[in-house]
Amino acid sequence: MTSLIDRLQNHEFESNVTLFQLVFYSVEREICHAVIRRFPPIMDGPQLLNLGCAPHIYPGWVNADDYSIKRRLRERSFRPNWSLDITRPWKCSNEHWDGIFTEHVIEHVSMRACEHVSYSEAVKVFKECLRTLKPGAWRRVSVPDVAKYAQHDGVEQLSPDAPEFAARALAISFATQMHLNRSAWDVTLMTRVLKETGFSEITAVSIWGGHRSTPDQG
Repeated sequence: MTSLIDRLQNHEFESNVTLFQLVFYSVEREICHAVIRRFPPIMDGPQLLNLGCAPHIYPGWVNADDYSIKRRLRERSFRPNWSLDITRPWKCSNEHWDGIFTEHVIEHVSMRACEHVSYSEAVKVFKECLRTLKPGAWRRVSVPDVAKYAQHDGVEQLSPDAPEFAARALAISFATQMHLNRSAWDVTLMTRVLKETGFSEITAVSIWGGHRSTPDQG
């Protein structure tokens, strides 16, 4: 079994992203937003948005993510059919979507590459979701629940992709610092922010309460 010291020295709990990569990402986003910003495609049937899709493409949905031209060239599975900067006003009509699904996106949201915590940008995303959703449409958002990580006992698996945590502090670090996380959330904070944004009928479910292949049913 690999020792804790070896795991720490191997950067297992670090993001390992350079300042150059962050700056390149910001410049790329600025240029693309100015040049190739466009309306979402119109799909057959309900207009469903998988916001921050990464390589998880749902047939019949609008699968949206950042412009990320370099990632398109590097990863064949990264093929969003709508590219946008979600921290700015979307090029999308009011009351357009029948549903919006977001998984592990809100905690990463930041307009500026070197910004540490960006709740203000997350609020902008929620407001755009509300503006573009049809009356009575649904919105599902999945983020790490920091409260659960803070109570971690070293035994329970906190999420399908979470590593084994030898200490509670590492679990907290994973939820708040790994993967370029820019904001931390729990049920209380998320519920209050969504309510004050204008959403209603808010229900908290566990990470096991749904499945990626059917996010509209979770």
